[in-house]
Amino acid sequence: MRAKVDKYGRILLPKDIRDELGLRENDELTIEVREDEIVIRVLRDNLEKRVDELVEYLRSHSPKPFVAEVEEGEKWVTRKHALEKIGLKE
Repeated sequence: MRAKVDKYGRILLPKDIRDELGLRENDELTIEVREDEIVIRVLRDNLEKRVDELVEYLRSHSPKPFVAEVEEGEKWVTRKHALEKIGLKE
């Protein structure tokens, strides 16, 4: 894919790429220069926020059996256990 640099030094990421990477307004990117290349990466440090957004979406859009409250003893489905599994401590 090609993109042009405008007079202010900006480029527009094509919609296909934004959709594929799940980019939204105000998402942050890292930019690195390697010889004659520019490497742009999505900064995913707000993973916990995105997980919370997904949980909230599922709670409001899922059938009732899937959104019932869970007892703390059932650790395999608790928020605390899930965060520990993906490396985020609560």
